[in-house]
Amino acid sequence: MGVQYQFEVRKFPNLPRAPIVEGVLHWQATASVDLDESSLRLQLEDKFPGYSLKSHHDIEAAFTDSPEGVEVKHSKTWKGFRLTKAENDKQVFVCQFKQDGITFSRLSPYTGWDEFMPYALEFWRAFVEICQPKEVARLGARYISEIPINSVEQVGDFIEDVSSPLKVIGIPPRSFFHQDTFDLPGTRYCVNLIRAVQSSQEDGGNSLIVDIDVFTAKGIDDFQSIETILSELRYIKNDVFFTVMKDADEKFKGV
Repeated sequence: MGVQYQFEVRKFPNLPRAPIVEGVLHWQATASVDLDESSLRLQLEDKFPGYSLKSHHDIEAAFTDSPEGVEVKHSKTWKGFRLTKAENDKQVFVCQFKQDGITFSRLSPYTGWDEFMPYALEFWRAFVEICQPKEVARLGARYISEIPINSVEQVGDFIEDVSSPLKVIGIPPRSFFHQDTFDLPGTRYCVNLIRAVQSSQEDGGNSLIVDIDVFTAKGIDDFQSIETILSELRYIKNDVFFTVMKDADEKFKGV
């Protein structure tokens, strides 16, 4: 047998100044019942009174040539709702409650898994009750960190250096985008890891983006296992973060 990924072999510190700008949990699961926009709105307003609701629609335009000229036809398809909750006049929670699943986000300031995950589970349980899915095709945890930097040359201060082949002839990169996908041996999980430098059009500054997406590689029909899977997704996310980032426990430990 080959090497298998091991859980619970590392302990991770809490980072009061973690650079996370968004944490996302995504259940891809199709409703087995037809959803009615008005009825669903009433149910969600009743279950989540602290959230603002807005209908989500897909809008398409089709162009058809005819003897009378080009005809344009528009179609509008209702997909679900976008729910948002604000604190101190700033959006902190966003949920996309759609016919094919839910996506729940905690925006900056991210305050920790134990505060974030219970809110997401409330929406998942509501989705199960209302939409009666038979299977979760994909369950994922995605965490996006953003670190201000002065130049690409500073990237190596925060992450293991990404290959820059032209450095050998004295040409430094102005930006980069590097993506890796991993299958975790002996598990149901995969990891998509992105490291990139993003320039701000507003102030001309640069940011290092570290985007970690951990997700299941096969469907889940045992919903009793959801919380265990979420716990394992969290562990993998932390394992990747503290492996990729240099001295994270020192750089983001607080004031």
